Amino acid sequence: MSIEDNKRIVADFFEHFSAADVPGALELLDDDAIWRVMGREGGLPMSGEMNKEAIGTLMGNVKAAIPDGMTLTSTGWTAEGDRVALEMESYGKMANGNVYNNHYHFLVTVLDGKITSLREYMDTYQVKRLFIDA
Repeated sequence: MSIEDNKRIVADFFEHFSAADVPGALELLDDDAIWRVMGREGGLPMSGEMNKEAIGTLMGNVKAAIPDGMTLTSTGWTAEGDRVALEMESYGKMANGNVYNNHYHFLVTVLDGKITSLREYMDTYQVKRLFIDA
């Protein structure tokens, strides 16, 4: 696959994620895909690694917390070989009335047209404050 193909696959994945289209997003993942959320394990429920099934659960939890959907806007892309790095910003009005707005960096690996790994860096305090402590 070309670098542009890989970028398209990653963009499609995050479009499905924003739309809470779990089947569409999961279709773009390799069966053995791993999503690693950086942060000390135990510090947040989602810190550490998630397999494909857990990624689907995460998407369902986000949809429940942000019923009108969470917009993910890419603000920068870098791609080389099978790796796609992107910066993103999220925005969504939560069911409890709070606004979730976070900044991320993702490093995504794509092999043979499927995402095999995602590494997510974000403001974990923002997640704790709005999803855990609220």
